[in-house]
Amino acid sequence: MKDLTLDNLSQSIAASLSASINLSGYASFVVCGGSSPLSLYDNLSNKDLDWSKVSIFLGDDRVVPSDHPDSNNYLIHLHLLKNHASSASFYPLNDSKITIQDIRRPFDVVLLGLGDDGHFASLFPAQLNDRFAFDVNSPPSIIASDQNLGSPSHRRISMNLSMLIDAKRCILLVPNSDKRKIVEKAFKDNQLPLYFLLNQERTKIEFSDIDF
Repeated sequence: MKDLTLDNLSQSIAASLSASINLSGYASFVVCGGSSPLSLYDNLSNKDLDWSKVSIFLGDDRVVPSDHPDSNNYLIHLHLLKNHASSASFYPLNDSKITIQDIRRPFDVVLLGLGDDGHFASLFPAQLNDRFAFDVNSPPSIIASDQNLGSPSHRRISMNLSMLIDAKRCILLVPNSDKRKIVEKAFKDNQLPLYFLLNQERTKIEFSDIDF
């Protein structure tokens, strides 16, 4: 991600969180894993806002111990929950004490990554027949895979599409030209999970490579 895009995106996310805090005393931020957002998280952690009033949720994770290098939980602690952002409240997706009913929505900002196979969050092509995963009219829920998916290959857990788009802002990270080609293909190819995100009308999708 280019430095200018990184700075603009960081400022924009921080501004949305601050605006929500000023309006309601609370802000929510759904984050993703992978390598693409790590520099963004490092940058965001230094933004001067009242992080103590921000709740951070994982949109998806690998089913591994929280201190495992492949854990999104681990990455968020390493790259985001530090500096000013260390005072934010963080909720792992597999926290048994938190129910969907406990999570206030709409989220203020949802950040999504994109895989080479067109998956986003941890919603993969192998799950296309799961109507609860991709149907925008399904009740918000957590989807758990019964097989190892992706690379690195692990069982996955993810918010479903209807939960992820219950948001004021939904930002898709498109860090390079190869990922942009996947986006362009996914507008018309319903064998790619991203198709269902791009072709829903409930929430506008912002793209990091062209909107910032």
